[in-house]
Amino acid sequence: MEVSRGQVCARARFWASLRVDGELSELEGALLDAHLARCAACRAVAGGFGGTAALLRETPQERLSAPVAVSLGRTPRRLLATVSVAALLLLGVVAGSLVRGQVSQEAAPTPHVVAAVASMETPDLLRRLRRTTLLNTRKLPRDISAEPV
Repeated sequence: MEVSRGQVCARARFWASLRVDGELSELEGALLDAHLARCAACRAVAGGFGGTAALLRETPQERLSAPVAVSLGRTPRRLLATVSVAALLLLGVVAGSLVRGQVSQEAAPTPHVVAAVASMETPDLLRRLRRTTLLNTRKLPRDISAEPV
């Protein structure tokens, strides 16, 4: 099975992103190095990953001057809205369960009786069992013991 060049490059670029974070196995690293030796486009992408990661790691973190806080007042109107949304959700779940139960009961096929035989016997015995079952279900003439006239 031949793998297209796009799939190989996509996998190599995925491995290059894992290498930046130190999450690449030795085998994947060796495969990535072999691919990067042949593919200039993936070498450029892998270099970009490394440069971006280094730049992000070297950039100092910014300090926030004041913590950001959002206060939501508890008003009766907000409480009523919350309770009504919860009630609608509960009603939807109950109605969905009832409809699902109704549909699944109507769409359920009639069950068929199936016998399963689990044994350490040979396939010949299983064939014999199947043959016996087929013979037992076949309609036979009324008097099988009578001699033909």
